Amino acid sequence: MPRLNRQNIDRKTNKPEPHRTEGITPDLHLNRAEQIRRDDDVIRTAKRTVYDIDYAIKWYIENEIQPQITADKQLISVPVIFANGEKWDNVRRLGYLRDEKGMLQSPLIMLKRNSVAERDAQRTLDVNRPNTGNQLVYKGQYNARNTYLDELFPIPINQPQASEKIYVIDIPKYVTIEYDMMLWCDFTTQMNDLVDQILPYGRFSWGNESNKFPTSMGSISFETVNTVGEDRLVRATIPLTVMGTLLSEQEARIATIKKRYSLKKVVFENVVDVGDLNIFNTTTVPQSVLQQQSIISDGGRFTVSSSGGAVSINAITMAYLTALTDRQATYVNSTTVTVAAYAAINPVTTLVATVNEFDIYINGQYIDKAAYTWTPSDIATQTITFNTNILGYSLDAQDTIIINGRWQ
Repeated sequence: MPRLNRQNIDRKTNKPEPHRTEGITPDLHLNRAEQIRRDDDVIRTAKRTVYDIDYAIKWYIENEIQPQITADKQLISVPVIFANGEKWDNVRRLGYLRDEKGMLQSPLIMLKRNSVAERDAQRTLDVNRPNTGNQLVYKGQYNARNTYLDELFPIPINQPQASEKIYVIDIPKYVTIEYDMMLWCDFTTQMNDLVDQILPYGRFSWGNESNKFPTSMGSISFETVNTVGEDRLVRATIPLTVMGTLLSEQEARIATIKKRYSLKKVVFENVVDVGDLNIFNTTTVPQSVLQQQSIISDGGRFTVSSSGGAVSINAITMAYLTALTDRQATYVNSTTVTVAAYAAINPVTTLVATVNEFDIYINGQYIDKAAYTWTPSDIATQTITFNTNILGYSLDAQDTIIINGRWQ
């Protein structure tokens, strides 16, 4: 099947151009958006090995627990070592450890790693699988593309790009590591004191700084080494279970950390020029504005430009412009009518709709705005007073008066 070219590529001389390698279909092309240089990067590749866990456990015993015994009325710090091949061979054959001069090593704490196994709980959840999306993301706002601005000297003003540097790291492998911690002392009283110092740290997180791992102790076994002609030793063995994580620098010859920048996109703004027309000063909505309904229905917006400035139109503003409804007035006298309704609130200016956003019809005849006086309100019944001299006649109770416009 096709696969990505996993060879190390010199980005200056050898550009990846794999047309076909294996299988009957073309190879998957590399995504150039992910080809970001790392040679100028100050972030080291994150990794955690078995050695890091061994070091963390040993460091915790030496620096946090600090085991000590009393010998000849003096406090003696108990050394902590790891069992390499030669040391473990001596311990297995003799039951104790001697130095290169043949001196018996006591007191002493020796750590021996027995096994490393994947955790069963994470195995069933497929956490350890290198699936797409099984990654940890760390990001920083300020980088070479988006630097700090000097507030003391703000000139020239350079708006920072909305860019974030992102590091994507694979999820580590969750493992359980078993250790044997063996303790040697000369006397049982010393062993008792040593065990008493270590036991309270069970179920703690052992380690240093960020390398800390939950550690539990098992059942402690005691024995006495009493060889003929040799010094007697008291030994105890404490099983340790460490819940650790492992993360290599590379998996399948691919780095486990990737550097990216946040996505950017070019937005083409739709601008509708309506000339000198103020769309909030009339009940007529220009056809060019109505033609942008598809943009609004897709969740977008556009800008209406006129001699008075530019206005951004979204779904709420478009509904305000096009929602023209009728209200019938109630006859009061020959010059006055009332309307039991409230004028709408302009979503752009947050003000009440003006009188120019309403049209009045008497018996189906449009009435010029110079023939009446009215200030729309959103808190009281509307009162409209007509000028009968301009109107040319007086109102009658039988007249049908309709006000069309932007009502709540």
